[in-house]
Amino acid sequence: MPKTLNPLPQLRPLALALLLAQTVLAQAQAAGETPSLPAIDVIAAPVIGAPGAPTVDLTGPQLLLRQGESSTLGAALSGLPGLTSTWYAPNADRPVVRGLDGNRVDILSNGSPLLDASAASYDHNAPLSPLAARAIELLRGPQALPYSGGAVGGVVDVIDDAIPTAPLRGVEGLAQLRGDSAFPGGSAAFSLDGGNGALGLHADGYKRRASDYVAPNGAQAESIVDGRVRNSAADGYGGGLGGGVTGRWGFVGLSVRSDANRYGTIVDPNVEIDMRSERTSLRGELRHVLGAEALALAYTHTHYRHTELDSGQPATRFVNQGDTLRLSLRRRLAGIDLQLGLQALRLAFSALGDEAFLPQTHTRNTAVFGLASGASGRWAWSAGTRLESARVNSDGEGATGIARFGAASAQRFTPMSVAVQAQYALTPQVALTSTLAHNERAPSYDELYANGPHDATGAYERGNPALRKERSNSVELGVKVENARARYSATAFLTRYSNYIGLVRGGQTVDGDGNPVPPDTPDSLPEFLYVGVQARFSGIEASLLQPLLDQGGQRLDFAARLDWVRADDLTNGQPLPRIAPLHFTPALNYTRGNWSARVEVQMAARQNRMPSSDLLGPTPGSVRVNASLTQRFTASGRTGLWFVKLSNLLDQTAYSASAIDTLRQLAPLPGRGIAAGVQISL
Repeated sequence: MPKTLNPLPQLRPLALALLLAQTVLAQAQAAGETPSLPAIDVIAAPVIGAPGAPTVDLTGPQLLLRQGESSTLGAALSGLPGLTSTWYAPNADRPVVRGLDGNRVDILSNGSPLLDASAASYDHNAPLSPLAARAIELLRGPQALPYSGGAVGGVVDVIDDAIPTAPLRGVEGLAQLRGDSAFPGGSAAFSLDGGNGALGLHADGYKRRASDYVAPNGAQAESIVDGRVRNSAADGYGGGLGGGVTGRWGFVGLSVRSDANRYGTIVDPNVEIDMRSERTSLRGELRHVLGAEALALAYTHTHYRHTELDSGQPATRFVNQGDTLRLSLRRRLAGIDLQLGLQALRLAFSALGDEAFLPQTHTRNTAVFGLASGASGRWAWSAGTRLESARVNSDGEGATGIARFGAASAQRFTPMSVAVQAQYALTPQVALTSTLAHNERAPSYDELYANGPHDATGAYERGNPALRKERSNSVELGVKVENARARYSATAFLTRYSNYIGLVRGGQTVDGDGNPVPPDTPDSLPEFLYVGVQARFSGIEASLLQPLLDQGGQRLDFAARLDWVRADDLTNGQPLPRIAPLHFTPALNYTRGNWSARVEVQMAARQNRMPSSDLLGPTPGSVRVNASLTQRFTASGRTGLWFVKLSNLLDQTAYSASAIDTLRQLAPLPGRGIAAGVQISL
């Protein structure tokens, strides 16, 4: 592995956390005594939101700058406090929250599950693009329970305006163009809304094409050819149409959405992915009826396909078809905001072809949930609960003729989750926060029934139908300060799993049918098993925004964020795999009129805590310097924003510790690049 600059050879999480905490306490001493705390914008200074607020809420220019030429949800969120990504190269990149990924981080579209297969395999991308989003939210704690009980990391909701929820008058829209030298190519996107005050219509679309991405100058791997990472190109497009009727009584509408993406896999230069997804949604809400503030309904039908092409020929085809239904009621009672609801899910999954490491399965899940929030004096609080009935069936050998899938079987689970969050205002500027949660999750179809060779992980994966529910208990304590424009936060969290479902090396080498063979046998694979272990996650997140200059229309701010996670398999006495190291990012933000500029230094410590099964061992530390310049403008009566963004200015070689070890060294993070784009109102 090439030598990589390690900027933090002696850095320890506690030292940096204490440094930020000193600033927090200094501001607390200067605070007043009025018993209220203004809301904090988590984008300007990422902190824990008040109960009921999203932990992350990306909109506007911040979302535009983060959409990135990789056009994945993981890329859009990576680098925010506590968030990294799976980084299966730039085309399949899911969010990782506080070291948790897969089924512990649910991805939604307008509040409905995607029903894709990205949680089951690292080479499967989520079938949506940030280019089509109006906002991206991360919900944790009680706010996540109306959508998922097992998503301890949180739920990520990608929101668009396909169905109007408020009256539209006239026509308005946005269009954007952008290009990036690190991902040679470009993208274009538009959204258009119009209405007459009662009927509203929406259309949006995007197109993106990128060649093989640019590797850092010092990176060396068999996957790097002429300075590019081979077979990392992508071609994607999508769009949506929607419409509905709105009024003081509420809204009702229908939308259809289609997304397609064809991209290469770096692990195998001969394999490409052809992914397609169609979603049809019906949503409506009646307001001020039957004593409720609102009665809401949402139904979505999804058809998802993921075809793996070997030298251009179909090899394996993954198909998901499913439906979700959600009914909810909101009411205010005795000063408390209540939400009660029902959610139902039906999913049929098939994996057919050369990589059929899973049988055909059927998942049914029905849940009831409740969420309450309120405030009294210095206190604000929220509490949620969720009870589910889950059934996961395998068709076994009968549907595919593959003997290793065995007889048909079914498993039933009844997960229950509960969470409470509280905030106490010490002063108008200082608040203490805390969250307690118990989460349960039914094992997914892959964890129960996988039995075959899986190219994406370079392993023979074997599920376990005897797995029990995943169970965890969490506690989180924090402090946040807002004093004029200055903002500070620090949070510590601990999650203990009595049964954490993980994929661990089993100790055997097997052939393509799962039979033990000597390790030097051609085409043999290491056996990995889904098992339940005791596990512990602990960590720290901290951020600050300190004004340095505010006069003459000019502002200069110092910003910094820090996050660190430690994750342990307590049963086997090993670190858990794919955990990001300590990250520390200081930055300077400058604004003057319509101009703004930012320079940041993304520093990652060396990750030495790897399980013995990791093929590559420690991940080196790195320094990546980024800068951006934006300007808002008005031209011919239209408003707009243009930007230039410089990434990895020092062209440093860096690797993602949260990427799977079969890919990590083959796919370094991108080298030096310049991106530019413009967004303008229509």
